[in-house]
Amino acid sequence: MEQVWPALRNLQQETTMLNWIKALPDSLIRDRPALSVAYALVLLNTGQLEAVEARLQDAERGLAQAAGLSDSQEAQRIEEKQHWSLRASIANARAFRAQALGDFAGAITYTQQALALLPTEDDNERGVTAAFLGLAYWARGDVKAAYQSFAEGLMSFQMLGGSQI
Repeated sequence: MEQVWPALRNLQQETTMLNWIKALPDSLIRDRPALSVAYALVLLNTGQLEAVEARLQDAERGLAQAAGLSDSQEAQRIEEKQHWSLRASIANARAFRAQALGDFAGAITYTQQALALLPTEDDNERGVTAAFLGLAYWARGDVKAAYQSFAEGLMSFQMLGGSQI
């Protein structure tokens, strides 16, 4: 499930992932940061905002435990790139939740955190995140910052296709 989640997310198959996750023991989900993040994002995308934060905290606990146990199999399983990707996903999920709740300052803060955590070569996620930051700025009334963020997002998307739009 952890391996196919990114593809399911891109295909907007949240219902499929939600059904799979609900078939697992809750303790297993809580112990696996990638599953906790996937669950939080599925909950977010299906409008279950109240349940999102607990799953993000589960993911953070799992990441912290793995980092503290460098000799363990869990630490080896969560490679450095995945670790930072999960941290960025946590920040993005908090940004989306904050925006949905009308907390535009929180959305901006969390989106900026996500951009700081995302690898520079992850053009797709950087583009989506920058565009979302633009929406948060726009909602707050900062048109100049919104324009700049949208432009950065567009540049990231252009890098994906290798051509000008």
